[in-house]
Amino acid sequence: MSPPRDEISRRLATLDALNRLLPPGGLCQVDRVEEEMEVMISRDYEPYFCGNAALHLCFSCRRCGRCCKDSEDVAVSMEDCRKLARHLSLSAKKFILLYTRPHTLKGRDVGTARLIKKSPDGSCPFHDPAIPGCAVHQVKPQVCTAAFYLSKMNLLMCRENGSFSAFPHCPGDIELRAGMEEFWTGIDDHPPSRELLHQAFRSPSPQVRLFLLLLRLKGMEIYFGREKALPLARRLGLKRMPEDHELRPAAFLYAASLLEVNREKEASRRQNSFENTAI
Repeated sequence: MSPPRDEISRRLATLDALNRLLPPGGLCQVDRVEEEMEVMISRDYEPYFCGNAALHLCFSCRRCGRCCKDSEDVAVSMEDCRKLARHLSLSAKKFILLYTRPHTLKGRDVGTARLIKKSPDGSCPFHDPAIPGCAVHQVKPQVCTAAFYLSKMNLLMCRENGSFSAFPHCPGDIELRAGMEEFWTGIDDHPPSRELLHQAFRSPSPQVRLFLLLLRLKGMEIYFGREKALPLARRLGLKRMPEDHELRPAAFLYAASLLEVNREKEASRRQNSFENTAI
């Protein structure tokens, strides 16, 4: 086999290892769990929800601090507050008093969420220029964990535009896309490798179905938090939640294939626009 096909096959081979998460009798209550996930995040957002979950898994934050300084509002749940308070050796009440303010929005969707109080210069109080980056990186709020790919705004933009978003000011996203572009460059002149990748996630095989289910479940964890995703995993009978590194090799292929489709659609749109202008 050629090196590109080798790499694709090696990454796809990791799908078999996901079977170790299954209970002896196989998955339980799959239909019920899929219905619950549909209520949480409609499949109208696909392929953007799972695609962005895959990008998130492959992304490596460079802790440049740009999003810490530029984000206008950072919402925190009560669970976020408790985790941050423990990390800072504060009571939850003290943390809320010192570091948060009431949410500017009201209603059921907001619930008990609050906003982080910004520093006088408008940056997050946990941004440390000396690092540089987040001083509470390991327990940062869920909305920060989900950024950029699985933020609510990005999902809305992806669905509205019919394409995946790029984040040109984020060095981590630039690096990720460059790596995927280099990957595609390596298989552009090898049709069997391209065909293998194009067909990989269209297969009805049990391994692919399991991967896509676990990827969507992982997306729920990233978007809503572990406390919302864990009950779903338990209903499925999973021994535990899948770890990022277990999904990452195949997630790279999945995201790369979606971005390539995205690129081809954009090229087609530009061509159609050019032809219409010429007419």
